[in-house]
Amino acid sequence: MTTEALQHLLREVWGYPDFRPGQAEIVLHCAQGKDGIALLPTGGGKSLCYQVPGLAREACTLVISPLISLMEDQVADLQARGIPALSLAGDIDAKAWDQVMDRAIGGAYSFLYLSPERALSARFMARIPYLPLGLLAIDEAHCISQWGHDFRPSYTSLGRLREQLRDIPCLAVTASATPEVLADIQSLLLLDDARVFRQSFARPNVQIRIHPTSQREHTLLQLLRPKDGKQIIYTRSRSQTVHWAKRLQEQGILAGAYHAGMTAEDRSAQQSAWMGDGLTTMVATNAFGMGIDQAHVRQVFHLDIPDSPESYYQEIGRAGRDGEMAEAHFLLDSRVQSTFEKRLKEESVSWEDLSWVYNQLGSLGQIAVGDGFQVRQSIDMDGLALRWNKPRRWIALALQSLEREGIFRLNEGWKDQARIQLLLHGEALVRAAESLPGQGHVAYALARMEPGARSEFTAFSPKALAHRVDMPIPALYASLNALTHAGILHWEHQESNTQITWLMARAAEGYLPISRKKIQDLRTSKGHRANAMLGLLHGPGCRMRHILDYFGEKDYPECGCCDRCTQSQSRGRMALLAHILTLLQEKSSSARELKFALPDAPQDIDTALREGIQRHLWERSTHGIYQIV
Repeated sequence: MTTEALQHLLREVWGYPDFRPGQAEIVLHCAQGKDGIALLPTGGGKSLCYQVPGLAREACTLVISPLISLMEDQVADLQARGIPALSLAGDIDAKAWDQVMDRAIGGAYSFLYLSPERALSARFMARIPYLPLGLLAIDEAHCISQWGHDFRPSYTSLGRLREQLRDIPCLAVTASATPEVLADIQSLLLLDDARVFRQSFARPNVQIRIHPTSQREHTLLQLLRPKDGKQIIYTRSRSQTVHWAKRLQEQGILAGAYHAGMTAEDRSAQQSAWMGDGLTTMVATNAFGMGIDQAHVRQVFHLDIPDSPESYYQEIGRAGRDGEMAEAHFLLDSRVQSTFEKRLKEESVSWEDLSWVYNQLGSLGQIAVGDGFQVRQSIDMDGLALRWNKPRRWIALALQSLEREGIFRLNEGWKDQARIQLLLHGEALVRAAESLPGQGHVAYALARMEPGARSEFTAFSPKALAHRVDMPIPALYASLNALTHAGILHWEHQESNTQITWLMARAAEGYLPISRKKIQDLRTSKGHRANAMLGLLHGPGCRMRHILDYFGEKDYPECGCCDRCTQSQSRGRMALLAHILTLLQEKSSSARELKFALPDAPQDIDTALREGIQRHLWERSTHGIYQIV
């Protein structure tokens, strides 16, 4: 197999005149039957690195991917090019499964896409010896590492699949791997001797801009260019996607909302509209973007702080995939950072926390010490939140941690919750409900729900609502049904469907079969990622170089296009002092608030604040507030 033959295949099937930088070497390596690990920047064309050699080897390529939507998009693209491909995602009954497997064994497919869970299932593993496989591709390989930002426990067992397929080449690809994550990919996928193809993660055509602001909507509308390509606006809250999309629509912008709480049909419709001419701007949670091949994204905005530089890099990497200049804007105010820091604290679980949850669940399930292996236990997440006086998401995090460590296995859909949509709100809601006997107090409670529930289905806890209005669950259900019949709201009932399967016998109380050091190291790693994200926002120097340094690229030059690189040399001390004086004349502020409002480096601001006190321009109170003398 030669590079020329592979280029011919690329032109004939995909219509591209040539490979992107770095692709040809990876494709040739895999086509020649050798193992590899490809670390490519976002938008670097990872899928072609296994699709082209897979087709060239004239056998079936097995692709492992974490997302159904990602698999379905790639399969649809391959089929449109006349390549027989199939995604084995979703529900497949036994008869249909056998038929598909028989066709695959007969050589009917060039590509089979599976989730790691399905690839490791007994019924698929039993068929592997009979499948005409020529290449194993592990997409989003960073998911295998507990030190990564997107760890998925099922990925850690893919070494079993790799062991059974030692006679064919394996290519693991990712666009976000720190040195620690790369080490896990090499070890857990049995790729210690594989060649590592490493391209710089630099995106020289993406201009990173951080905007300290107390008026995010005003700043967003100033910066947004909806007539120039496509835009993505990221926020963490599902309700906020709807809120911001609505605000943009009121300004005449073709904006839509996208989040994981929407139905698959609604998400698909929104994505199709954005990919076409129906929408220019998508306001989304991080559920949107992975695997989307849209070349003309000119702007990406962040309204909230992602958990890690990996997440941020992947999200801004959706901009400028056509190679033209693009912008990544971060609208930052002090409330956003406070929320970020609060969430980090709330979502942190210690070894002691996990031990407590483990023993509480054992007691609730009446599982004796030494018993419990393969026992299935149903739990009520909402009930536990009330019983333990803990946030539901904290309990979810603890359960995920115990699953990650092999203590439990959680069923699919374990996070499902009841959902509600208010058709009226505020005084209109209360007036309408009060016209119905006995519904006023429920309406008052509903009127205080988060804004998202007013325009779309929003997850809620019936038990928590019943507790708030002091009524039994059956009576609350009757009240919600009455309000639905009156046209005041819609709601969807969802019984708790969380089941855990104990994967080992219950240990004695006070003992947890998990390394205390490992849990502490994971907490430290999470804190490191959070601090690196804050350093990107507030630290001095080139923004892109800060990201690359995090990924282990230590010698990359300044990008020359981020706000740090393009801003002029530090302005004179008197100009900075005058600016601070103007801000303090408007309102007294803390140093933190001033750093959000000023474009200057934090150390320059600290120096100016000290000088201003010496010059008697302002004073600092005992509470750290600067005010005019």
